[in-house]
Parts: sequence; structure tokens; C-alpha cells
Amino acid sequence: MLLWACIAVTPATAVTVQYSFTGTVNQVSPQLSSTFITNPSPTAMSGLMTVNTTDTNTASAILGSYTITNFSLNIGGYTATMGTSGNVVIRNGPPGTDWFNVTVNAPNGPVVNGLAPRIFEIQLRGPNSIFTSDALPPSSPSMTSFTNRNLWRLVFGTGTTRTVSGVMTAVTPVPLPPTAILFGAALVALVGLGAGNWKQRSAGSRGQSVGG
Repeated sequence: MLLWACIAVTPATAVTVQYSFTGTVNQVSPQLSSTFITNPSPTAMSGLMTVNTTDTNTASAILGSYTITNFSLNIGGYTATMGTSGNVVIRNGPPGTDWFNVTVNAPNGPVVNGLAPRIFEIQLRGPNSIFTSDALPPSSPSMTSFTNRNLWRLVFGTGTTRTVSGVMTAVTPVPLPPTAILFGAALVALVGLGAGNWKQRSAGSRGQSVGG
């Protein structure tokens, strides 16, 4: 009830979901080694993304596409933010495999060795049993479920050879802060109280009119 109340009074919350993500850094192209190093830590790469829950690919029943509205990335102190565009694609096979793909075009980050970040990608692919629909997953599938592919990469410059890449260790929906839920519930309570007072005043006015 509290969650419904919060969504009802904060529409922006109802149409977006935030995901945190982490990964290792397994490969660094020589052209980028002045800024990045390999790091097996499961949180060597981390970030957040906010995704609109409206499917922009309604023509397909197995392929959902969702717009990324906000994005941040940290790789060993190198930071980048939302680029020109981005989306999350959920594929619920068959006939193919289940996918969770993330693409952010032209992330806003520092140039490295004369090369600007061109694209950030997460590619997770597994058997057909991971997702039950092409909707954004409300909970976190295990990374070990994606047996066909588990990859993230940040590509610099043209082509795909100048990259920092690694393996994803987690993609987790970020819950709504409890304070926001309480704030929403409080607003609903105030609205309900106001409506109750209005009804009482309205009934009183009608009674006075009849008595007069």
C-alpha cells in the first residue's frame, strides 16, 4: 500500500527504475594503459543507470527496448556520465537466447591519449530460461546464468580495438529509498485528510442551507 501510494503521488518514480552494476577489469588496450590497469576486484568497475520502464519496441513480443535517462560510470577513478543516448534491450527467447544488453553512446568522459569514449556496452546472454518476458527484470538474475556471454566494455575512438573491458559481477535494481516511500505515504495521508475535511465542510454547508 505504501509503495502504491508513493507511485501514485510521484509519477516520475513510477516510470523509471535504477540499476547499479559492477564488474572486473580484465583487459586494457595499450593505447589506454596510461589511465587504466587490469584489476580482478569484483567492483573495479561500477556504475548506476536510470531506465524508463516504457517499452519502445511494442511491435515485438520477445524483444523489449528501454531508454536510459541517466548514467554514471567509474573505472578505477576514471568517471563518465550520460552520453548522447542509451538503451537497455531485453530479449526473451526462443528462438534465440535471453539477452540483457546495455548501450550508452558517446559517454561524457575525459579523453585518453587523444581518444574520446565512444560507446559503453554490457552484453549478457544465456539460455532461454532466464527471463519470462521482455520486460525489465524486477530482480537480479545471477551472473552465472549468462553462460553464453558475460562482457562489459568501454570503447574509445573509432573501431573496437581501443577498449577497457571485463566481466560483469552484478546488475542490481536499486530499491526506492524508505524516506521516499514515507514521504509519499505522508502526502497521500494529507490528501486524504484534506478530502475528509472538504466532505465535512460540504455536508455542513448543505445542512445550514436546509435549515435556513
